[in-house]
Amino acid sequence: MKVLCSGLNVVDVLVSTPSNINVGGKNACEKILLQGGAPAGNAACAIAKLGHETSFLGYFGNNPLSMVAKSELTKHGVKDDFFLYKEEASPAIAVVQIDNHGERTVLYSTKSYMPFSSKDIDKKSLKNFDLILVDGYDTEINLHLLRLANDLGIMSVLDMETAEMNIMKTMLELCSDAILPLEAAISISGKEDTIEALKAVSKMTHAQVVITDGANGAFALQKGELIYQPAFKVKVVDTTGCGDSFHAAYASALLQDFNLRDRLVYASYYASQVAQHYGGRTYLPNRSFMEEHCPLFVKNK
Repeated sequence: MKVLCSGLNVVDVLVSTPSNINVGGKNACEKILLQGGAPAGNAACAIAKLGHETSFLGYFGNNPLSMVAKSELTKHGVKDDFFLYKEEASPAIAVVQIDNHGERTVLYSTKSYMPFSSKDIDKKSLKNFDLILVDGYDTEINLHLLRLANDLGIMSVLDMETAEMNIMKTMLELCSDAILPLEAAISISGKEDTIEALKAVSKMTHAQVVITDGANGAFALQKGELIYQPAFKVKVVDTTGCGDSFHAAYASALLQDFNLRDRLVYASYYASQVAQHYGGRTYLPNRSFMEEHCPLFVKNK
């Protein structure tokens, strides 16, 4: 099954922040890690690890950040057939500060970042894909991809954290599956309650809507029935990439033709494994691991 991922291309510098910072002085950190990041890039790596032929769409230039971003994608099995060279292009960069409780603070810059242009991809390029996954950041290209996917009858998973309101609503109308963090669902719906926000957003689209709320689990509606998936209880080391890995595993489960309940179990369990490691791409379970350990399969053995 072939998957195309499109969205913000980022290199992360992850820093374990000491409890007491010596402001203006030097501070030893337990860990500093350079790694690829951002929703679509992280998801592409996880989807590839789960056994799908996965491509990432982006511009790369002649600079250190481009070299890191490319190597971080390809080492996880992501294909480079949609890596396009633009001399002046560079990934964005983020500094992710992680405290002793696994919570993170993100500082980022997109100053040199070049969003992908819709002129550089057409319907013919997509015809052999089975699913596309897009984020809510590179909105020009991702709206274009969602429209093409609609025309071609290709499944599409939307990972949308934020965007202009009219763009968010258009993306919701175009995708087949929308996975939103609670904050985004509240923003779109105007409802503070999780279930009310879920109901309101679901009425705006024909897509299957899923709301994620970190340790509080995931929520979806199917034919009016609420489906709740609790988060798996694990020792959290770092929450970086957990949402991205949830999207990736959900997309994989969709390609494997799992029903909605099973997709949520699969995605939640996958995210729980990522949360036990420092960095969003440090440990990405493969298909064999999931089939051996995920409760979805264990209960049926």
